[in-house]
Amino acid sequence: MYLCIDIGTSGIKTTIVNGVGDVLSYARRTLTLHGKQDKKRELDPVEVKEKLFQICAGVINDCKDKKIELITIAGLGEAVIPISSNGKPLAHSIVGGDSRGAEQLKQLCERLDSNKIVEITGLNLSYIYSLNKILYMKQYFPEVHKNAWKYLCFTDYVGYLLTGETKIDYSMASRTMAFDINRNSWSKEILAAADISPELFSAPVPGNTIIGGILPAVREEFGLTDDVPVMVGSHDHIYNALGCGVVESNSCSNVVGTTEGFTAILEKRLKSETIAKNQISCEPFVLNGLYNTVAWHNAAGAIVNWFVDIFYQSSEQSLTQILYKLDRSISSEPGTLMAVPHFAGMTVRHMDEKAKGAIIGLTATTTREEIFKAIMEGAAYECRVIMDEIISAGISLDKIVVSGGGSKSPLWMQLKANILDRPIYKSVYPDTSAMGGALLGSVVLKHYPDLKEAAKQMIKKPEIIEPERSYCREYGERYLEYRELYFKLKDVNHKLE
Repeated sequence: MYLCIDIGTSGIKTTIVNGVGDVLSYARRTLTLHGKQDKKRELDPVEVKEKLFQICAGVINDCKDKKIELITIAGLGEAVIPISSNGKPLAHSIVGGDSRGAEQLKQLCERLDSNKIVEITGLNLSYIYSLNKILYMKQYFPEVHKNAWKYLCFTDYVGYLLTGETKIDYSMASRTMAFDINRNSWSKEILAAADISPELFSAPVPGNTIIGGILPAVREEFGLTDDVPVMVGSHDHIYNALGCGVVESNSCSNVVGTTEGFTAILEKRLKSETIAKNQISCEPFVLNGLYNTVAWHNAAGAIVNWFVDIFYQSSEQSLTQILYKLDRSISSEPGTLMAVPHFAGMTVRHMDEKAKGAIIGLTATTTREEIFKAIMEGAAYECRVIMDEIISAGISLDKIVVSGGGSKSPLWMQLKANILDRPIYKSVYPDTSAMGGALLGSVVLKHYPDLKEAAKQMIKKPEIIEPERSYCREYGERYLEYRELYFKLKDVNHKLE
């Protein structure tokens, strides 16, 4: 039995999964995203710890008659936490979608050739990565930087809280833009150019490493009677892919959460030229010798939440009730509006933190239902851009498995199938990160010989959603128009601050 932890941008989830893929207990707590009024995106690591410990104790109590064999951790990438030598957070964590760090990236590229950075890290150049946030803190919050003992991502932060060890897996280390994926070590060249000590980071280890046992004080707080090993945390996109059953090349997971990402497993690393051209990243997978690509856009569920906040402020209905009614009152044929979902910048094709959202075609008779539909279509169009860039990079995508909170919407899934013009496979697990952690954990504990066999035994078959062919042609024509909207809006968006 596995206790699986997942730290996301909008919330924390803990799940207990058994050895055949059954969910025995589940809990979630919402996190506050701070600074939105000032165009910032921050998480409070103290809040994360408090809520995490609460729900861990809760799910463990639900299964107190069963033995937990392993704790797994998944987390959002890039977000970084400065902590003191006594383990206390010194500031909120700046998450990847926060555009602070853009200027620091430009300064770094003046000191070290940008092509060299891509070659070392396997990353497309973007403000989102941890090193840029660290450099921002160093410049604008020098006291925080001076007193920082470590800068931790959320996976090694949770690992540290549970075990006292500061270990980070290769996948999450690669999201910092300070990691050399060719040598699986911190890059001396990049850190020298940034004037950042490698001692400020956790020790990098493979993604299937047991980093230690749970601390006695934490064990007592969780209500555990036995010592439990903890596996090093990994990038949540990887665990989501595993939990979808994506355990070999030619298939891909698509997680629809606050943000929306595609993850595909690669048998060899992408060339630097491909990474730069297609604006997709390449990171080490959780098993040695394999890689994966991650491409995403910053506003999927985030736009849905914005829509509800704006148009249903005085409603007494819950978010679930509102979305349920919208979902079942709107058809899947092409809508009357077009929406550009760059509410938090653009992250694929053109890394542009100044890109902004737009809703085009509004009239005096436009309804909120039409706007809602356009938002979902816009997110699906952006997914097709991502899919096309991945395919253009020479990666085969025979199968796309969708999961995450957005996958609960039949309308959204049908629009996605229509706009991608292909069948999509909907995971029976809306939250696949826990299942992915359990899958990898089962191999680490040698309950199954490899990921393929573990997936065969633990992952249930997904639902297939076929595209509606009568709508695909018109959606295809509109997609070509959608691809041009960024260029048509770019100049005016860059002038708007």
